[in-house]
Amino acid sequence: MLLFIPASLKPGQMVDGWRVVKPLGAGSFGAVYLVEKDGQRFAMKMALRRASSGDAEQSDARLLREMVCLVQVEGHPNIVRPHAYGRWNDATRGWLYVVEDYVEGSTLGEWLEKMHPTAHEVVALFVKLASALAHVHSRGVFHRDLKLNNILVRASDGEPFLLDFGVGSYAQAPELTDSPLPPGTRRYRSPEATKFLREHGEESEARYAFKATDDVYALGICLYDLLTMARPWSESPAMFLGGRLELPAPHSLNPRVPAALGAAVLHFVARDPEKRAPTAEVMRRELAALLPEVGVAWREPCHVPKPPV
Repeated sequence: MLLFIPASLKPGQMVDGWRVVKPLGAGSFGAVYLVEKDGQRFAMKMALRRASSGDAEQSDARLLREMVCLVQVEGHPNIVRPHAYGRWNDATRGWLYVVEDYVEGSTLGEWLEKMHPTAHEVVALFVKLASALAHVHSRGVFHRDLKLNNILVRASDGEPFLLDFGVGSYAQAPELTDSPLPPGTRRYRSPEATKFLREHGEESEARYAFKATDDVYALGICLYDLLTMARPWSESPAMFLGGRLELPAPHSLNPRVPAALGAAVLHFVARDPEKRAPTAEVMRRELAALLPEVGVAWREPCHVPKPPV
């Protein structure tokens, strides 16, 4: 019954009543499939290892954590919703799967390169993302891995979605690693987390206390990257920003960025957490205050569109 590899499901194969349409992607932790049931399409994530397999990557634990996080943060229009979960093809020892909303669209970096959004359009998008993050925090959950690839923009209507809560945290959540820092992506790591690792990295019992301002910083870096990099998807940004120095103002790197927007972004990515926007709700309000702005700088693309090669 268990002679099966999660990354090798074929179109038409059934998983507990869900028909596989096609693979959407796979990584070291799991595989993702487009599945269909009762005429509707969903995304199915499946862990690449079972809980009993001695999996050092803890892919089963990560997917279980994502499911718990999604259940806790249900109710916001810009967060993917969970629909089902189970173990296939053995109810107790099988591979864990979670069925979520399927968002057909682009990552943030792809969206920037394809759509050439204006400053106003970028701000409107991030008002929704900050609102979603504030909702996550209000439910006692931290995302802990916000980055361009973990935010999708739906092609049909331009709505953004937070997804991939596989390293998220909630009350009483078990540790995923024995590292001082939670799993995540180095570029989006807050300066205070970097400082903690530098000072306590050799202490086996040291654990960084992740805070809302860490998530705010990561979402702020996503916004910073969109405003300062014309091709964040095609040309991946550097893995590490440093953490010891304040970042240059976005409008000093890209003159097309309105100064008021650049100043707001600097508040979200301030090196000192005491000088940073303290909550995602504050971030949302500061961005929403920019929506009435008018003028050419707000209505032209943030980057000069490059002609096709």
